[in-house]
Amino acid sequence: MKKAIYVAIIAVIIVAIAFTALMLILKYDEKGEENMPFNITKISLISTTDASHVEDKKNLWHKSVEQDNDIYIYVEKNKEYQKTETIKSIKIDNFKIIEKPKKGEISIYKPSNNEKQIFENKEEYKTEQIIVNGTQKTEIQAENISNQGGIIAFRIANQKLGNYISNEKEINYDELLKKIKITYEEIKSKISFDLTIQLENEKQFKTTVELDIPLEKVIQQGKDSKEIENPNCIFKRIEN
Repeated sequence: MKKAIYVAIIAVIIVAIAFTALMLILKYDEKGEENMPFNITKISLISTTDASHVEDKKNLWHKSVEQDNDIYIYVEKNKEYQKTETIKSIKIDNFKIIEKPKKGEISIYKPSNNEKQIFENKEEYKTEQIIVNGTQKTEIQAENISNQGGIIAFRIANQKLGNYISNEKEINYDELLKKIKITYEEIKSKISFDLTIQLENEKQFKTTVELDIPLEKVIQQGKDSKEIENPNCIFKRIEN
């Protein structure tokens, strides 16, 4: 009898431990790291209309219309985190098109080397990942971020949406999407990517971000912007 009670008690303890462990795992999957040294505090999205030149000797204007989405991610030190940590690097990769636009071709661009223009849709800047190094100060176009937090930027462009041909004296770039009769339903999409923060002590934390692009008013206005404050980014520790 005593042996049976002893076995039952042990079984209850084992079940309790297993249940507690399961609950902790489920909580971690849902909320991730609850005391990150650095957090994403804001994502700024700027949707604009642009076009590239098409060689055409017969017409004054011949443009291949595209739609650009410039993304700025703000990484800041967690004021409630008690230890001193520094950023070694931040990597953005694993871009996925969750919902593909009906028209156009999606490309990712890193910042350009042109001092007068942060982004240029040139082949040399096309990329599949963004890596910025932790340094003394944030320099977006040099792909540096302050080791205590700063801004990371990249562009998601939807290109080859259609051609606009005109012989008018001037063209308004903000009206090009309307001119070629593009609708929001044809270019809306959902993009995801991973963002990994690596600290100087080699600890790594990764989150996945999803964004709906472009902003809807870009069709009528040619541009639109939005700031997403305190996005729900769930970071999880990467074991080395």
